[in-house]
Amino acid sequence: MNTKSLIVTLAVIGMSVSAFAQKSAVSSAKSDYESYTTLRGASPQLAQPKLKSAKEAIDKAVLHEKTKNDAGAWTYRALIYADMAANDSTSAADQLTAEALTALNKAKELDNAGAQKENIQKAVTLLSQGQLIKGKNFYDKQQYAEAYKEFNKGLEYAPGDTTLNYAAAISAMYAKDNANAIARFKELLPTNYSALENIYSNLSALYMQVGDTTAAIKVAGEGAAKFPKSSDLATREIELSLMSGKQKEVIEKINAQATKEPNNKIYPFYLGIAYNAANENVKAEEAYKKAIALDPNYNDAFINLGGLIMNNGIEIYNKANKLPANKQTEYAATMKKAQAEFDRALPFLEKAVELNPKSDLALRNLKTYYTIKNNKAKADEIDAKIKAL
Repeated sequence: MNTKSLIVTLAVIGMSVSAFAQKSAVSSAKSDYESYTTLRGASPQLAQPKLKSAKEAIDKAVLHEKTKNDAGAWTYRALIYADMAANDSTSAADQLTAEALTALNKAKELDNAGAQKENIQKAVTLLSQGQLIKGKNFYDKQQYAEAYKEFNKGLEYAPGDTTLNYAAAISAMYAKDNANAIARFKELLPTNYSALENIYSNLSALYMQVGDTTAAIKVAGEGAAKFPKSSDLATREIELSLMSGKQKEVIEKINAQATKEPNNKIYPFYLGIAYNAANENVKAEEAYKKAIALDPNYNDAFINLGGLIMNNGIEIYNKANKLPANKQTEYAATMKKAQAEFDRALPFLEKAVELNPKSDLALRNLKTYYTIKNNKAKADEIDAKIKAL
């Protein structure tokens, strides 16, 4: 018998058995984990021991020399630990999640052939869903800052996940964390996320809150162009433009929206504001009257129309008073025109007060009329109402 040959043969057999044992540990972990996933819905009590035994097997496998660089071993470790973290409501869940993430990164590094691609994605989904659940628990308690942290952490596992991204953005917005809310919403703009229309609207509002009116108008305009049927975004762009002094620039867009929604009183009203700012008072008056025709009780339109006509009269009144003393005929004719404008404004001024007797602006406009008319009794009566507000 050749002893040397026998020893060599035994050594080779010993190596094969060792490697096989560790490959078997990976297979055992895989088998137990798959049994766990099958049983957990129907019989959680039978499922948990399977998860425990899967953990014990995979912990050994990833430490052994023969399988420490096996992509499958690390993939199943990521799956097993991610599931354990999802089932753990104690402080230990964070450590389990960290272990799962480490295993996941190792699996990605080793899986050059892509054999574990599907299971790696499952592990990513498990981790991100776990963070989604954690974040939702805080969100439901209105603990929005904490919810944001959990949702945002989920993005570390699943970068670009639109559900996590949107949840993080909304949580940051409610937490008044405007910078992070803006950042998360902006990341969603290039996507086809289902709530994209709402994202444009929220993002525009957030820019206004941080004082960036230019960005707010730009985002609302981009949203309105992307969603031409969105009345909300179109109106937001118009309103922000009017507020920021860009009345002339937005006239065309107001007209376009008014064509789409001919029965919506808000657009002729906004058109009146825009034309007034552009010193096209005849068009402004027509626009306000159109808004009133759509809603005969539209208080704001009556206030603005009455104020517009009063201002026309005041401008003519002031022009008359600047005439030299030797132009009495022209002065009288100009003053008559001013008074005619004041009287033309009166029905609208009175209607505004009738519709809202507690409107400070409506009352002040009517007081101005009676002051100009030198009707002190009426002016004092309205002044008392203003002071009583």
